[in-house]
Amino acid sequence: MSSNSTYIGIAFYTREGYPVQWAIVLSTYKRFDNSVWCGAIIETVEGWVEKWKHCDKSPATLEPYLTLLGVITVKKVGEPLGDVYQSISGLGWKAQNSRGGREGNKYPPSNDYVRRVLLHLCNNKIITLPPKVKNNFNMHVEERLSRFQEKHPPKFNQYPVIPLVEDEDIVFGRTKY
Repeated sequence: MSSNSTYIGIAFYTREGYPVQWAIVLSTYKRFDNSVWCGAIIETVEGWVEKWKHCDKSPATLEPYLTLLGVITVKKVGEPLGDVYQSISGLGWKAQNSRGGREGNKYPPSNDYVRRVLLHLCNNKIITLPPKVKNNFNMHVEERLSRFQEKHPPKFNQYPVIPLVEDEDIVFGRTKY
């Protein structure tokens, strides 16, 4: 496994009574089950803020009160994880610019953040997305999430890792070792 490659994904978390939360995940491992960096939007006393956390061994450790549903792999890129992270940091996400979390909007700010990060990576030519995905991003991601929730119910200590576009096999990561 080359450390010059980075897998970029979307992790999905749930908590009873709340909408599914999205997070960006970066790893040098296809299963996202070793060293993983997780980027999410969280609500604090100062409002919605961007938070990055090193999730040792699994994205399941992002927040103890959230349950990891699975990960969608967006792309494997030939750039070191640190370079991808630096590009994302250059986005300068601000809560006031978010389309998520506003009255009447069904998407929480975390989903808007993930969408903006991936479009930012497209604009910086780090990744490419097929036009059908890029133009209807939320709908496409929700379809993939729905499909893997139907076909892959939660298993003890495992989560599915599925591709954003259907040209790769589904693999499973482990939440604990």
